[in-house]
Amino acid sequence: MSYFVTGATGLLGRQLIRRLLSGGAPLYCLVRDQEGQARLDALADELDAHGQIHPVAGSLKDPALGLSQANRDRLRGQIDHFIHLAAYNDFRRDGNGVVKANVQATEAALACAADLGAQCFHHLSSIAAAGLYRGCFDETMFQEAEQLTHPYFLSKHLCEKAVRQQGALPWRIYRPGILVGDSHSGEANRIQGPYYFFKLLQKIRNALPSWFPLVGFEGGPINIVPVDFVAEAMAYLIRQPELDRRCFHLTDPRPYSAGQVLNLLSKAGHGPTLALGFNLNLSSLLPRPWLQLASQYPPLVKLARRIVSDYGIPPETLSLLNYPTRFDSQSTQALLRDAGIRCPDLASYVVPIWDYWERNLDPDLFLDDSLRHRLTNKVVLITGASSGIGRATALRLAPYGAKLLLVARNSERLKETEQQVRALGGKALCFSCDLTDKVVAKAMLAKILGAHERVDLLINCAGRSIRRSVAASTERVHDYERTMAINYFGALRLILGCLPAMAKAQSGQVINISSIGVLTNAPRFSAYVASNAALESFCRCAAAEYSDQGVRFTTINMPLVDTPMIAPTQLYQAVPTLSAEQAADLVAKAVVHQPKRVATRLGVLGAVMHALSPRLAEITMNMIYRMFPESGEVQEEKLNYSQQQQMIGLAAMLRGIHF
Repeated sequence: MSYFVTGATGLLGRQLIRRLLSGGAPLYCLVRDQEGQARLDALADELDAHGQIHPVAGSLKDPALGLSQANRDRLRGQIDHFIHLAAYNDFRRDGNGVVKANVQATEAALACAADLGAQCFHHLSSIAAAGLYRGCFDETMFQEAEQLTHPYFLSKHLCEKAVRQQGALPWRIYRPGILVGDSHSGEANRIQGPYYFFKLLQKIRNALPSWFPLVGFEGGPINIVPVDFVAEAMAYLIRQPELDRRCFHLTDPRPYSAGQVLNLLSKAGHGPTLALGFNLNLSSLLPRPWLQLASQYPPLVKLARRIVSDYGIPPETLSLLNYPTRFDSQSTQALLRDAGIRCPDLASYVVPIWDYWERNLDPDLFLDDSLRHRLTNKVVLITGASSGIGRATALRLAPYGAKLLLVARNSERLKETEQQVRALGGKALCFSCDLTDKVVAKAMLAKILGAHERVDLLINCAGRSIRRSVAASTERVHDYERTMAINYFGALRLILGCLPAMAKAQSGQVINISSIGVLTNAPRFSAYVASNAALESFCRCAAAEYSDQGVRFTTINMPLVDTPMIAPTQLYQAVPTLSAEQAADLVAKAVVHQPKRVATRLGVLGAVMHALSPRLAEITMNMIYRMFPESGEVQEEKLNYSQQQQMIGLAAMLRGIHF
């Protein structure tokens, strides 16, 4: 007995190969290129099976898989089971093109199997071949499929149709449920299906305690199966005689509803669960015009798609939450029962599935890869790049393929930053400019746009901070003018200059380095906080206008950062602060995830306090205000030991807050 396998190095392929090796038969595996060859060699090393696993060069895109004449002559008449697992699964960019490619790949595999004289063609399909059939879909049904509107459904259906309609080969078709990782180790190789919701559940867990009751929905049955069950079942069914021209549902006979699945996943991640779930079928009680308006009205549809896309969830996935199809697998269960093979209950393996994702697949673990994807060949403008957060940000982003435009007043220190960027393999250009001078700033921006057409990412780091109470500022209106000149108007000029090109390109991001003081309303920083708050308010308004044009605005409410900006305040030398490099890491995450706001939990708590109990927040901040002296009013060395300890202790407890 011998096997020819396509997709041997995929998630299912690796598991299936491991089980097919037990009989000692040779396995011929299609490899497209050197990368595929390397993955197959690694698999053979892992299984100690170089004597059984044989690579065969070819491609799904070529007729009859593009096997060489020598390989065709060598394998003709030697293949008992031709197993077609490979498929293209990225439907997000060109769904129709992927459907066509998958059908052509299946036809090429059929032609190759016929040419080699294979005894049986084994085709991996999916329950998606049923479309959105309402009711129970059994293993004898195919033509009854309906609502094949999604490219993935259509692709699986048409590929299965190609197998059924050809008459040259006996065939067997396998329809697994929604595939997840190994039920023991949780091992998976990519994010798909239920994994799209993991990040949202993780964010909910990080924001809310596990006891917090959530309200959600029940939804339809979501048939999830672990890859090891599917591989075990296929390996057994492939070897059994007299099963040709049959279809096998490799599904969970007792699937959970969508709401129950999300509950199990959230519980596995130690997050809150649904205390109340609504049955989506009750929506049929609503007037039909209302439902049509909600599901087809363009603004509402666009709003829903944008919300889920911001969490990394493909909008098409939402239609599956109320999945209408149940799958009958009684015939397959009867066959597998003799071998002791059964689908495990999702609740029994959801913990390793979540754990493996959080340790190995969480996108936040691959921040550097995500940065490279975001920044390659992009134009990034960074202000305040000669020191502090601006310089640290430039160095953090340097290795990832962007062209960095560095702006600051001090040309010598700016040149130092440029040299450091180039030493890290980055590309940088320097622009010495006083952003408070509107004529000079306008000329600089015109020069940049003339040379580069647009700025893809604007990071406003330049700023001025003044620590002085309102009482001490009554004769110093110029303090407020100075902070507004750079913190608000300096950033505003650049934003207004960059927005038209960003909107035209339907892509762009503005990141503003603001302060935790805006959230906590820090005493003694009225000039600094007011200028940052003005910029935040402007960006919230602008974000609403440019939301449908692909332009994103992000505000980072930085806690205290150890930069030259805070150096004049000697008290800050003894309190905990972020380093400039840690601040740059926050900027890097903002580049990748494009959130509306980045803030510490303490900053968010301050904002919540001011919203829920403004008087309590005011009293708390007044206590902090009275505890610390005015800048220059008293030197730290003149404070007694008890006063110093009180201030340092409070600063450590309220880490990052301005005082």
